[in-house]
Amino acid sequence: VGGEISYNGCLLSEFIPEKTSSYVSQNDLHIPEMGVRETLDFSACCQGIGSRMEIMKEISRREKLQEIVPDPVIDAYMK
Repeated sequence: VGGEISYNGCLLSEFIPEKTSSYVSQNDLHIPEMGVRETLDFSACCQGIGSRMEIMKEISRREKLQEIVPDPVIDAYMK
């Protein structure tokens, strides 16, 4: 077996994992038929988006109308 380990495109020797990452214990049960985006959206709804859901739907609708393609990393964080 061969290969290399990278983090955001940087080799392991180029960064200090302890300063750039952490582990958070979490035990979630997910629906296997859901895709990644659906799972993230579902998880966000369960973990606190709550009353902001309507606002996020409106933002998504407006982005589509204006043909804005959001950055997937930022979009996942915002939701």
